[in-house]
Amino acid sequence: MWLKGKLYSSGELVEGCIGFDRRIRQMKRECKPDLKLPEGSIIMPAGVDMHVHLRGLELSYKETVATATSEAVYGGVGVVVDMPNTLPVINSRSTIDMRLVELSNYSRTDYGIYSGVTSDKVDDMPIAGYKVFPEDLEREEISNVLGSNKLKVLHPEIPMSLRPGRGNRRLWQELASIYLVKGNFHVTHSTNLETVRIAKGHHFTTDLTMHHLLVEERDCLTKVNPPIRDTTERRRLISALFEVDAVASDHAPHSSREKELPYELCPPGIAGVSFNIPFIYTLAFRGVLTLSRAVELTTENPSKILGIDSGEFAIGKLANLVIIRKERWRYSTKFSKVIHTPLDGFPLDAAIFSTIVEGKVAYLDGDVYPVRGSNVFDKAIRN
Repeated sequence: MWLKGKLYSSGELVEGCIGFDRRIRQMKRECKPDLKLPEGSIIMPAGVDMHVHLRGLELSYKETVATATSEAVYGGVGVVVDMPNTLPVINSRSTIDMRLVELSNYSRTDYGIYSGVTSDKVDDMPIAGYKVFPEDLEREEISNVLGSNKLKVLHPEIPMSLRPGRGNRRLWQELASIYLVKGNFHVTHSTNLETVRIAKGHHFTTDLTMHHLLVEERDCLTKVNPPIRDTTERRRLISALFEVDAVASDHAPHSSREKELPYELCPPGIAGVSFNIPFIYTLAFRGVLTLSRAVELTTENPSKILGIDSGEFAIGKLANLVIIRKERWRYSTKFSKVIHTPLDGFPLDAAIFSTIVEGKVAYLDGDVYPVRGSNVFDKAIRN
């Protein structure tokens, strides 16, 4: 397949053509394109979201793999990496195998999964790494994970944060957790600038979510863990867009009935896997970020952190592309089971025209197509 237009190369937009099957095969000046692009659109590497909760399995009433990944390609994402805290928890050889089968059958994007902390020997399995929660820091099995060379993703709160009451999820508890780990760690969904700076001082990589930047926590719809901080911290967090390694969605869907429960009982989580790419490129179109910084945050750096063959236009790389057009619109979910988010109505200037996953059109101008993604961590199918 050939695409022709303004495409991202060596940090800038150039007129040219890109030819690909599952991987990028050629880049040249002229070609006969197979897909006509809207005027003013740009061809960019598709997003890599290294922190999502796809649900499925026994939580399919909240979201399925198919609906979550359909929402992802609607938002320009080509790779998602799924967290293990589903039902059943993904923390054994059998549950990892079960989860990978489910994703191979239903994922519209390329994918990977993290294992939870486990006493099983799973290091040889095709996983992205491990997710470490506050309670895991006190478990004996944590030594198995700390001894692994694979990536570890830290939910940055200390174990006492799990005590009942939102008052036990204070800022200092997030900062303190960073001092409890060492090695190949990534600190996810940083809620404040100090978390980012302390983590990077420990040579950890970092990400932040857009809801921790843009949303005020005031009700069940806006309830997340770690909690959204006050206005002062959120304003300081804007600086982190120039300091973090990546942005992630922490897409965490729940049913409408669950989100209607009283505040202390309703589950935390915001669904937003389709928001990040349009928002970050909106900032680029408005001159807040450079285009190269937008690529770093959404695809290049996440690919490097995860160690996957994506994130840039180069011969031999995965043909995961997103076509973005300048268009004023207001955000809403489209394919997720979640129909209300605190980001609804947010004004954006970047809209997704098409998302291509390993050379296949997964999303095109309002429609999702049932392509099947593959496990980007499975070396057996990559070679």
